[in-house]
Amino acid sequence: MTNGITQHYLATVDHRAAGEAIRKAVDAELLKAAYGEAFLDRPVFLEHAQQEGLGRDLSALFRLLTTLPDRVADGDLGRYCELVGMTRSQADAVRRTAGADPVPLGRADLYHDGDGFRLLEFNVSSALGGFENAEINRALLDVPEVADFAEREHLAYADTLGEIVRVMLDSARAPWWGDRPFVAIVDTPGSFAALERRLGFMARLLADHGVDAVACHAGQLKEEGGRLFAGGRPVDIVYRFFIIEDLLEEQGELGLLDPILRCHEGGGVTVFAPLDTEMYGNKRALALLGEEEVRQTLSPADRELVDRFVPWTRRVRRGPVEVAGDHVDLESYCLENQASLVLKPSLLHGGAGVATGWSMTPAQWREALDDALRSPFVVQRRVAPAPEPFPAGGEAAEQVLNWGVFMAGDRYAGSIVRGVSDPDVGVVSMGTGARVGCCFHRTTEGGTR
Repeated sequence: MTNGITQHYLATVDHRAAGEAIRKAVDAELLKAAYGEAFLDRPVFLEHAQQEGLGRDLSALFRLLTTLPDRVADGDLGRYCELVGMTRSQADAVRRTAGADPVPLGRADLYHDGDGFRLLEFNVSSALGGFENAEINRALLDVPEVADFAEREHLAYADTLGEIVRVMLDSARAPWWGDRPFVAIVDTPGSFAALERRLGFMARLLADHGVDAVACHAGQLKEEGGRLFAGGRPVDIVYRFFIIEDLLEEQGELGLLDPILRCHEGGGVTVFAPLDTEMYGNKRALALLGEEEVRQTLSPADRELVDRFVPWTRRVRRGPVEVAGDHVDLESYCLENQASLVLKPSLLHGGAGVATGWSMTPAQWREALDDALRSPFVVQRRVAPAPEPFPAGGEAAEQVLNWGVFMAGDRYAGSIVRGVSDPDVGVVSMGTGARVGCCFHRTTEGGTR
């Protein structure tokens, strides 16, 4: 996607000077803790209509996803959790934290195929990578070439962490907090070792948003009198960085997480975001939107949104499946159309377990499909991202981008992008050599500067 802003940037900005200055600007401890030294040589851009459209689409899709338990399970959360592949312990945790109103917070991973954005998955959760993306924007605005261009083009950026805090305080407010609630950013011991430094920075950043915070793992919390304590201080909000995969018996984390769930049930602490968000960020939820019995219940506007925004996605199971109005055997269809399909585990994150048909031999694909037929998986039609020019050091180059677009409340809340030069890489992630960048959008109303 090369829009008018991008074309103007490429035509008017000295790429060599700007690229070198950007590399120096992002050489900050916080950003290196999050992303190492892998940064794109320029920001990416959204026109005002694109930014507004993404906010509307993600908000509408979130609303639609939250209706699925009623549409497919008569409101029975246990039945719905089973449909999307959750275990009994996971479903129990969902029920224990579910609120009347699902928390509207998530990050969509999207490709732009040259015609429009297409959704790969929608991570509805509080455990969202890229939360510090606005720090990249701020660093780039210290580069004169970028700052001058942003001023000429009336560009702004969304403060993603500030938007997350807004939703957190709106959805979790309790009368005993006082002026500054105390937040524990909590992960499991197994994940915390790798994320401790990054989550520590998050705690420091939260101070600028009127929140006192500490980063810790679940084993460092103490339960007393129906309250949780971190470092001897009572916790008002548990900012949840643990995810639904952590609530499996074999992970060994259930015992450590149970006091958090117990205190939440008793009203002594608020878990943000509750684990019911994982029901809607599940990849099988996207698959359910495409199934005929669900489509028949959708409004024309909702069907248009799903058809335009969500690539063909179905649950992996034996039997017939609808493809372009025809009914075919799913297993045979997957084998015959290997090069245009991807298999994804319903509940895992970060590209774990993903099998891309175009990068595998027929034997490897057959094995991956057999595994998927035995587990909660989805199959999705491949989206081919249109490359964008990223001149580096004066040389022409192209990157394909994974757009991580945040939604907070009912609006767009910023973007983190990851880019690689290989269009057939499969999963665009830090693990496959991606570099990271930030996004500015055009606005007629000004923005965060």
